[in-house]
Amino acid sequence: MRNNKSKPVLTFGILQLISKYEPGYLISAFPHMLFSSVLTILGVYFPKLFIGQLESGSKFQRIAVSIGIYIVIMFIVKSVDTFSVHKMNFYREHFSKQIRLRAGEATMALPLCNIEGAAFGDKLAMANNITQIMDAFLILQDIFINFITIAGLSAIILRLDFAFILTVLLVLGVKILFVYLTYYYRKKRRILYAENDRIGSYLENTAYFNQGAAKEIRTDSLIDWFMNKIKCYRQRLLFLQYQDFNRSALFEVISAVILSLQSLVILVSLAKRVMDGIIGIADFTMYFSAVTVLTVTLSSVVSLIGDYNRRQLAVYDFDELSAGALESGTKTEKDLNGLDIVFEDVWFAYPNTDKFVLKNINIRIAEGEKLSVVGQNGAGKTTFIKLICRFYRPTRGRITLGGVDIHDIDKKDYSRLISAVFQDFCNFPFSVRENITMGNTGSVSVFTLGKWIDRLPLGLETYVTRNFSLEGVELSGGEGQKLALLRAMNKNTPILILDEPTASLDPLTESEIYDEYFNIAKNKTTIFISHRLASSTIADHIVLFEDGQIIGYGSHEQLMKDCDTYARMFELQRQGYVKS
Repeated sequence: MRNNKSKPVLTFGILQLISKYEPGYLISAFPHMLFSSVLTILGVYFPKLFIGQLESGSKFQRIAVSIGIYIVIMFIVKSVDTFSVHKMNFYREHFSKQIRLRAGEATMALPLCNIEGAAFGDKLAMANNITQIMDAFLILQDIFINFITIAGLSAIILRLDFAFILTVLLVLGVKILFVYLTYYYRKKRRILYAENDRIGSYLENTAYFNQGAAKEIRTDSLIDWFMNKIKCYRQRLLFLQYQDFNRSALFEVISAVILSLQSLVILVSLAKRVMDGIIGIADFTMYFSAVTVLTVTLSSVVSLIGDYNRRQLAVYDFDELSAGALESGTKTEKDLNGLDIVFEDVWFAYPNTDKFVLKNINIRIAEGEKLSVVGQNGAGKTTFIKLICRFYRPTRGRITLGGVDIHDIDKKDYSRLISAVFQDFCNFPFSVRENITMGNTGSVSVFTLGKWIDRLPLGLETYVTRNFSLEGVELSGGEGQKLALLRAMNKNTPILILDEPTASLDPLTESEIYDEYFNIAKNKTTIFISHRLASSTIADHIVLFEDGQIIGYGSHEQLMKDCDTYARMFELQRQGYVKS
């Protein structure tokens, strides 16, 4: 479906998309396109017939028969056309729902590395225009209708003089030039619109729907400051639209002047032929109507093609979005030889940067091992975790699980092996049960960690937040983290990653949670990050990061003896707890 984006030509990516998801729409659209053009041609021909009969003094019965035939034809054509339009409306609504669902699936299937950053926000905003694809197909319908109309009108005009066709083509050439210029202009402008829309959507959602932001805005009296940002966004949008309006208006005025000159030439030419007795009043009416309608139709076709190709750009963006999701999910199935995780000379720099945040990482995490990852902020701990979660590919080297590169393992299979709780965890505004099971059937284990659930109004059926239920509750930071931990523990995977999962808990509660978890997950591989080094003492091994490199590895006792940096960090924290 991908085509060259650089040329404003009539391509059929939209047709392919509709034929894939809703072929019934195309079947219903065909009679509508045919009969709509027939109505236009009949509107040009029958007045000539009636005027000719009146001029020649035909009997009333003959004129009445012609009128009757015209009414019957119009009734049949209009009835079939109306039925087709109703069917199209049904299929259009069904298709719109399907394409929205597909756009959502494609977005959610993309790897994390593809969705971080402003560029993705702009791209997603443009790709989401795919939900307006039916508007684009309506344009395509009008193009086909006009093509049929043009064929019929040209056949009528050619019976008189080919020169009339030349005048029409002259006007058409000017229109094509304007459409060509407008296409390239708007192709560049759509990026500005996407960027502005992304910023505007963020500002409005933050101001009106983000509860955390609502507290900050009200507590710190930020209403005027934030509303000023929203106003700036809207003013920029109006400025962009005003520039586009001025440009379009100029082109339309020039086109109108040329069209008026063409009408003048045709009227004078036809009037001269009537005066010379070459044609009659009936022919004058038909030819003038035919040339006028043909000119307008051709001009409309060119404008429609330009508009269609601008909307076709959304199909290309949607294709790229879908292709990224498809590529991220197509992997080779390979047998694993155990569940050891091995980093082999791994280096990593985030996309569009040259700075390595991980350097020469070589480590083996044995199946069932409890590994604590420690280090100062910015040392590379979370990036280390992100690579294991397959959010990014290493810039150099590779990571294997059971001897197989983790990026060669099927995405769903890998998901069944690993669960994680991140420091920026997210609970959803559904019931506590749904937040734990995430659609999986079976019983829910709440362990000691979930004692607080019994105090909720509806227990496991209590909704988190009041977004969807008036009986919902707002969880504390600690309860939210415990809920995220319960979700990971109930997933029951052989590998669990904990990225500071207890940051909102006091040291005593944190210690109790780790003790309970390690008792439950005796045979599971656990990798956890914690700034509280006391929790690391229960791990089998500790890995210490500094400036993206591993500078210490071993048990707590080994590092206290052999690694001065770790010993100093541990002692400073211990003294802090003693003083507090």
